[in-house]
Amino acid sequence: MFVAFLKFLMRWTQRLILLAALIALGGWLFYIGREHQIFLDNRTLNGYKALEQVNVSINNGEVSELMTRERGVQKVVGPKFTLKAQVFDEDGNIIQTLEREVKLCILSKDIMINLPVFVSSDRGFIVPAPR
Repeated sequence: MFVAFLKFLMRWTQRLILLAALIALGGWLFYIGREHQIFLDNRTLNGYKALEQVNVSINNGEVSELMTRERGVQKVVGPKFTLKAQVFDEDGNIIQTLEREVKLCILSKDIMINLPVFVSSDRGFIVPAPR
């Protein structure tokens, strides 16, 4: 009788361990596979003046060309991405190139990056996404 109870207990322990492992695997896959919309905003914010022209790419992908007071959107999969911005002057010459890795919160689906703040190397460049 005692041996049968031990077999029953071992069987349920193995099932619970397998269930916990499957839940952990599902959480990890959700974390690395979540798609985020990244809004790229080239507007004046908190005293940071809008840029004349800026080209932005995420993970060396499609380049978004944004003029003053324009907004673009790109999608990215995963918890982090590399944002590269090239700032141009009125004549079309590159003034500054900046590349930075951005880590996302697991709960955020959409974020907005204010490019004038990003280029100035200030930390508050991630702002709430538009609704």
